[in-house]
Amino acid sequence: MAADSAVFSPHPDLFPPARVAELIVLAKALYPHPDLRDGPYTRTVSSIITQAASDPGLYRTLSDGLRDLVQITTSPIRDMDSKAIDCLLRAVEQTTFFNTLRPLVAFHLYDDREVWEFIGYPGSSFEQGGYLHRGFDDLAWLPQPRIEEPAEPLLPIGPLPTMSPDVTEYARTAG
Repeated sequence: MAADSAVFSPHPDLFPPARVAELIVLAKALYPHPDLRDGPYTRTVSSIITQAASDPGLYRTLSDGLRDLVQITTSPIRDMDSKAIDCLLRAVEQTTFFNTLRPLVAFHLYDDREVWEFIGYPGSSFEQGGYLHRGFDDLAWLPQPRIEEPAEPLLPIGPLPTMSPDVTEYARTAG
């Protein structure tokens, strides 16, 4: 993580750069993509902070949750390794903070076009008429299926041996 001075806070009066850096570390731990650049995580946290600026309840949940996290750690969150962050998140996974932050990060992170490109999501298909005629079944990663038609016509084989005679009789007469 970059130095706090290099971290931008859309509302430094509410979340100083140190808190923004901590939120970015937590966002990366919640939804890790090792090869994804920092930009989407930074934009995700900026969106969450902007939302918190107009929602006092969200602001209180995030600021109190970060404060509590800092109090239970022995080193700065941004300096912790991934295993320590995972342990920290597991320790608070039943809290309002965790259960508020996790879906917000998911929503904003996976709404980022850079993430779409990274994971191979082509974007909404609604504007182009849906996926039905736009390759919903493009499965280039699967081998081509073997489709073989028998030369002779198929013969009916009768009821399956697992069916009871009562079910077979009902099916024959109900039809």
